[in-house]
Amino acid sequence: MSAVEAPRPWINYAACAWAVVFGAPHVWWALGVPAGFPGGQASYDFFMSSTWRVVFDLVVVLLCGTSIFIALVLARPGGPAALRSMARIAAWIACAMLTLRGLAGLVVDGFSDPVWWPTFLAGGLLFAGVAWRAAGLIRPAG
Repeated sequence: MSAVEAPRPWINYAACAWAVVFGAPHVWWALGVPAGFPGGQASYDFFMSSTWRVVFDLVVVLLCGTSIFIALVLARPGGPAALRSMARIAAWIACAMLTLRGLAGLVVDGFSDPVWWPTFLAGGLLFAGVAWRAAGLIRPAG
């Protein structure tokens, strides 16, 4: 790859897809559909009976939308430097939070949870790739 050619943005689009897939259950849980809720119907009824859980799901959906925006901003070179810098910092923060949550889930749940900790870990790794790729696109002139 030459210094002019940027790596393809497949990792950015994969991060967008991850955010959509991760956010979707939170949308339907907030709308009252218990499908796929960890712990089943009883767990759903208990947790979703409190306002904080609905608010939590809405915040997760908002964060997923923000992460899509971040990945798309960083998919192409150019644009306002301040926006790209903030998006890159946000991608590193997403990487750290998702990776830590994934690793914590692995430690606490082990292999008894084949869905959630791997999903968090995958998101962390994808956003690490997004941030790393964005850092590589900013090259000194000359």
